[in-house]
Amino acid sequence: MTELTRIGMLRRQRPLAMQALARYGIRCRRVDLVSQDTNFIYRVTSEDGTRYALRLVAPLWRTEDNLRAEVTWLEALSRDTDIPVPVVIPTLGGEPFVRLAAEEGGPERRALLMTWLPGMLLGHRLNTMNIRKMGTLFGSLHRHASDWDLPKDFPDARFTGFLGRGEENLLFSDEFLRQCSSEDVEVLQTARGRVEQAYGEVPESDLGVIHCDLWHDNIKIYKGELAPFDFEDTILGYRIHDIAMAMLDLAETVGTDEYDPLLAAFRLGYESVLPFPDGDMLSFQLGRMLWMLNWVARFHPAYFGRAVVFRASVLRRALAVGRLVDPLSP
Repeated sequence: MTELTRIGMLRRQRPLAMQALARYGIRCRRVDLVSQDTNFIYRVTSEDGTRYALRLVAPLWRTEDNLRAEVTWLEALSRDTDIPVPVVIPTLGGEPFVRLAAEEGGPERRALLMTWLPGMLLGHRLNTMNIRKMGTLFGSLHRHASDWDLPKDFPDARFTGFLGRGEENLLFSDEFLRQCSSEDVEVLQTARGRVEQAYGEVPESDLGVIHCDLWHDNIKIYKGELAPFDFEDTILGYRIHDIAMAMLDLAETVGTDEYDPLLAAFRLGYESVLPFPDGDMLSFQLGRMLWMLNWVARFHPAYFGRAVVFRASVLRRALAVGRLVDPLSP
């Protein structure tokens, strides 16, 4: 039954994708679903062979303000830098994205079309040289953000704590804390205190536009050059937050033994562009883990019990030794 439900869901999305593409006047040769983790991502091939990426935004996931922030920064990066970012394709009517008619009783859907970036995901090439390039990329993005005269109508959404965008704090609600052991509640509260202190110590002058989800599989590598994509989480935040999230994903992918030299390479690349931001990166990574648990509570509450046991053990060990530790290491 689950498989049939999944197939049915996929079938319902494709007409919406085709409805969105009709607003661009593109004569399509192929429309292939390539990702369905949160949004539905299609690779669109036109009759002349041009490729595009169509994002069908998941309902209740990102707002129009989020889309406007993404489009505004991408347009500025395309204009002001040589960073190979996706180019947003306007509709025939000149709109930056499409509003799709809501299904009966459902929320309104939105779609965004961009140029397709060639190459493979950086996650397939995680070596010292490429991670140093990743650090340079982060530095270049952060330098643009610091130099950019932010438009007055840029959405004022901020990520300056372990939660952002006005996300509901379910993790520390009575409903979800009751599902945790007293020992796990204690470690969650300890981590939260450390995280809140770390965010409170970042100078307000460091607040700027960040990607907020630039992990290695949101970067492509083509002919040795790195190209970032998936800017849907664009928001006002801190550089150390942006870096810490990406480095946590890197550590969880390669393991902590390989992580330290890669982090050093990343830092060298970053410092070729900007001074590395001050702050205890581990605290921001602990904050990311708390965010993950809150995400499970919001969207997959049936799995919260198992998730909190695992994450609390990771938090406990990190707090004890002062660094990230592989979950399965002795």
